[in-house]
Amino acid sequence: EDITRNEERTMKHRMTLALASLAIAACAENDLNAPETEAVLSVATGATRGAVYTLTNRPSGNAVAIFDRAADGSLSYAGEVSTGGLGTGDGLGSQGAIVLSEDKRFLFAVNAGSDDVSVFEVHASGLSHVQRIASGGVRPVSITVHEKLVYVLNAGGIGNIAGFGRSASG
Repeated sequence: EDITRNEERTMKHRMTLALASLAIAACAENDLNAPETEAVLSVATGATRGAVYTLTNRPSGNAVAIFDRAADGSLSYAGEVSTGGLGTGDGLGSQGAIVLSEDKRFLFAVNAGSDDVSVFEVHASGLSHVQRIASGGVRPVSITVHEKLVYVLNAGGIGNIAGFGRSASG
């Protein structure tokens, strides 16, 4: 009987993750911010210059690593901004751990080690921390934005997708 319950739990977990993947893909619509590598990058402003963001995912303190992007596409390290949360120190096994809002005004980053999400406002001079909010589950690994909605895929425990509304201030 225990094996049947474990198999059932495993199947539900797999179905939840599969549905989450489909939901995230459906919301992505031409999402240039989700390359096929685990080090998720986001292009911030303009077609010629801007910034590229990725997460450090450090268990001692997660941060957004910032790279300035020149007109020729070359990158130069510009520093880090703390998310205020914790990473896990290992691979998240997902795409979309960091993403920009469609209007490029806000950046959302998962903190898989502290089960929350950090929100930043994007400025020409860098990022300013807006807030940290509980992810609605355990071990958030992926996030997507569709208009005023933010969805977080939590992969820990039984897994779930939590949805949030985004205000004008992030």
